[in-house]
This record gives sequence, C-alpha cells and structure tokens, in this order.
Amino acid sequence: MEVGVIRKLKLARFVEFGAYLQDKDEEVLLPKKYLPKDSKINDMIEVFLYHDSEGRVIATTLKPKAQRGEIAVLRVVDRNYLGCFLDLGIAKDLFMPTQNPQKFSINSQVLVFITTDKQGRLIAKGNIKSYLKDLRDCNNQELRAFSKVEIFPFRKSELGYECVINGEYLGLLHQNEVFGGIEFFVKREGYIKRIYPNGKCDLSLKLPLAKKDSASEAQEVLKKLKESGGHLKMHYDSNPKEIAKIFKMSKKSFKKALTSLIEQDKITLKAKEGVWLKV
Repeated sequence: MEVGVIRKLKLARFVEFGAYLQDKDEEVLLPKKYLPKDSKINDMIEVFLYHDSEGRVIATTLKPKAQRGEIAVLRVVDRNYLGCFLDLGIAKDLFMPTQNPQKFSINSQVLVFITTDKQGRLIAKGNIKSYLKDLRDCNNQELRAFSKVEIFPFRKSELGYECVINGEYLGLLHQNEVFGGIEFFVKREGYIKRIYPNGKCDLSLKLPLAKKDSASEAQEVLKKLKESGGHLKMHYDSNPKEIAKIFKMSKKSFKKALTSLIEQDKITLKAKEGVWLKV
C-alpha cells in the first residue's frame, strides 16, 4: 500500500472497532475514532496511511503536517539513542534517525525531508539539501530569471543563506541581498535573480533591477527625505550598512537613485554634508 500520502479509499465493510477501506485488492483499517459519522458502505473517505507501532498499515482521517516527498518544519517531541521523534500531526510520531540526538532539544524545530526506509515505513531525513533539485531538473517555464517564488531560508553559508524554492529546488540568497535579519524556517516571497548553466540559482528579496521600475528606488529615497524633514546626512560615500538600514537597498541602488533625483532636479547633494529635498 502507498503510505505517507493522503488518498481517497472506498469503505468496504464495518467491524466492531472501525471499518475496513478498500485499496485495490487489499484492505486497510480505519479505527472507529476516526470514522466519520453517518458513514456507509461505498463511501469514499479521504485518509492518510502509515504504519502503526506493530508495523501494520493503518488509516487516519487526521491531516498530517506534511506528506511523503515533502519538506517540513516539525517539532521534536521525544528522542532516544537512535534519533528523535517528531510531531507529524497524527497519532504516531515520525522518527528521524541521527547520530547525535542529544543536540536536538525537546520542542525545538527541525527541517526534514519525509521519505520511507527500506521497509517502506515513513521516516524523516535531516539532510534536506541532498533531496533538493537544481533548476536543470525544472520543466516549469515560469521558473526563470525574475520569477516570483516562495523561498524558505534554512542554512547560513559562507556566501549567504541557502533556501528552498517552491518546496523542491535549491537557491542561494547572497548576504548582500539581505538588509536586516533573516528568519530561518519561515516562508517568504522572493525572486529568482540568476540561473547558472549548472542549475544553481541566485535569489533576491526584491524584484531585480533589470526587471524593476527604476523609479521605485528613487521614490523610496524621496519618501525617507520627507519623513526626516527634508534632509539626511547621506551621500555617495555613505556606509553600505547605514544605507541598508535606512533605505533597505544596496549602496549601488542608492547611488543610482541619488543620480536620478539630481537629474530630475528634485534633490540637492553636497559631499559629506548630505542630501536635501528641493521644495
């Protein structure tokens, strides 16, 4: 039987302790506590299949937090010398084998890939990177440079932050693309900035300038100037970190915005003294 996924199975017969659902030429037990009220023979019931503690395939109408083949953030609820047990949202916890279970505290969150072991039982794997695809494997024509995507930062690297793209692909958010902090295991909106021939992918939290309305950066500078009373001690040589903190943009973008506003005669800029809004 195909375990680890939500399926619809036909109710074949009732028993004292529940009902058996038909899966081709096999039957699987749906315990009485999960049996929908007013169920009848031949009803199609949506269930999730898994192995119970005795190794039998069993059905539940409880909705799991994730299914086989998916990446999910799950809570550690217990551990032993072989690994950790994670809350999958059903009666049985999901096991994650690891060589050092003590480094995972109870109630901590872990990012895992859900798959099956050699016996076909559901299991969680902590090394999700090996299960992520690169964009050479992608047939979705909408996943290309400048596409809006859902990203999921999961690990800090020397270059920036490794992210899951749309739940299945690997991308890198470079450090210079991040203005302020970044939260791990939290989904957010991002953009594909560049796809390399080897399938690797750079990401951005903002629509890349090559595709973006160039006036938007200048409008942000004007907005901040107005909020500050018409003057900011910012100029072409300002510190990149200070620019990122105030304007949420790179130094390169800030300098382009200043140049654009000077050309439009909307600001006055004096070296080292700052920028003034023209009335």
